[in-house]
Amino acid sequence: MKYMKYEMGPYNLHTIKTDRFKSVYVSFNFKRKAKKEELTLRSLLNDIWFYTSNKYKTRKELIIETEELYNLRYNSAVSLSGKYSIIKFDLTFLNEKYTEEGMLEKSLDFAFEMIFNPNVQNKKFDKNTLDILKENLKNYISQIREDPVRYATERCFEEVDSKSVISYHPDGYIEDIDKIDESMLYSYYESVLKSDLIDVFIIGDIDNSKVKNIFMNKFKIKTIKKNSDSHIVNHDKIRKRFKVVKEKSDNNQSNLIMGYKLDKLSLFERQYVMLIYCYILGLGPDSKLFRNVREKHSLCYSISCNFINGMNMLVIKTGINKKDYSKVLRLVKKEVKDMEKGNFKDQDISNAKIIYKSALKGSNDSPFQIVGSYLMKEYYDYDLVSDRMNN
Repeated sequence: MKYMKYEMGPYNLHTIKTDRFKSVYVSFNFKRKAKKEELTLRSLLNDIWFYTSNKYKTRKELIIETEELYNLRYNSAVSLSGKYSIIKFDLTFLNEKYTEEGMLEKSLDFAFEMIFNPNVQNKKFDKNTLDILKENLKNYISQIREDPVRYATERCFEEVDSKSVISYHPDGYIEDIDKIDESMLYSYYESVLKSDLIDVFIIGDIDNSKVKNIFMNKFKIKTIKKNSDSHIVNHDKIRKRFKVVKEKSDNNQSNLIMGYKLDKLSLFERQYVMLIYCYILGLGPDSKLFRNVREKHSLCYSISCNFINGMNMLVIKTGINKKDYSKVLRLVKKEVKDMEKGNFKDQDISNAKIIYKSALKGSNDSPFQIVGSYLMKEYYDYDLVSDRMNN
């Protein structure tokens, strides 16, 4: 596997040459500092931007074109990565060795068409399409409350720090949707092309110079941007005592979500120590939380902990009966305190390392995961998989 990074001025082009896969995977990443008032705009832009184009004005035309390109697949999504909001457009297509000569450029042309030639008239997105997507977004956001774990987790983050980016909803807010019209969204689209920081990753059995020339000639981003700041959210205030918030719902099962701010973690701690910590405390059937809360005391349906990297947060999730809330809370606090005191065995660390290494080995099994590793290198200065294995 050979990696190259080309700093093209207005954007970065990352190529990963490997003959392990028959397909080529491309990931376009547009990012800027997350602002709460822009998140609904970004979510709607993501939806309409890749829903139709000026050339392919209907979904039927899009489907026919992707089939003509040997079943090219594409997807788009919005997310938060620490302080940044990211619009991500991915496509996967067969290497032209297995189709016909010229299909690399034709497949990339499809992406360039979607990005640079949206379905716009008089500097306005198509109203009928936008109206449909606005209703879809309203329904999607409304359904979050119907997912008790997701809803409780988002509420936990809001209560941890309502003024911080950790409380933001990456998909936006229902109350902002009707404020957005076709011209407003197009103006924001122009702003994204002009101001967002852009990284493009392409992995496959590719000719680097050929790929670079295609992008130089056809990726029409001209504006030079400043370098990215750190993605990591650093917390201004650390509360010493738990803040407890209870909400009633009609669900039979209750959800207890515990959010911990993490203070002044080093790069090594974020990459390595926190994952080993989570494996020991609450990831998998051998963890302390699983053994002592779920199995020994039979007090929860599910229990786990996760490190939310860019947000500097530890989150513990449990599905419980309401009547067992106090017992579960007490036992979880005890297990966290035991970790603080060092009440775990060397064998626990060894077992966690085995699991971590196994996960790292698996991360080289798909183009998506390999690109994810290089994204973490670019965004968080993380070590690549081969170095992580050694470290």
